[in-house]
Amino acid sequence: MWRTACAKKIVRVVIVPEKVEGTNPTDFFENWIKEQFGAGTLTPLFAIERAHRVPTRPLPPGAPPRTVLMKILHYKDRDVILRKARDMPAMSINRQKVSLFPDYYMDVQKRRARFLDIKRRLQGLNVSYSILYPAKLRVVAFGTTTFFEDPREALRWLDRHERQLRAEAPQADGN
Repeated sequence: MWRTACAKKIVRVVIVPEKVEGTNPTDFFENWIKEQFGAGTLTPLFAIERAHRVPTRPLPPGAPPRTVLMKILHYKDRDVILRKARDMPAMSINRQKVSLFPDYYMDVQKRRARFLDIKRRLQGLNVSYSILYPAKLRVVAFGTTTFFEDPREALRWLDRHERQLRAEAPQADGN
């Protein structure tokens, strides 16, 4: 039970420039979050318990920046941060665009990754979709919502309906 509760408070921050956080990543990211989302949107006791990069050893020169994991003290703050991050057009640190995501256990990440090709195809067709926890694909098309737990089932559905989805997709205007 403790493991599940802890995982729900972790936020993954990707593409953060190396060494921008200085010697105290917890304070840096706490201040950055308040600046990005406004202290008024967070609980009065907002705090980041810890923040660190993974892997802990620096990567060789030229490698992409390491991911930052932040453990948020209150799950309500975590939920507000993730919701607002999803709605924001762009967030940046030192003019470098960064993204925030919930941190899931490896088995959940692998189950969600099985839908990656299908999500790309749906995105190309301008079809509304989302991934529900732990790994369920929700597709909104033809005025209905369809759920898939098995990527093969979703792929069969997409193959069957792709021509119709393509015909209904909004066309890009050349103007």
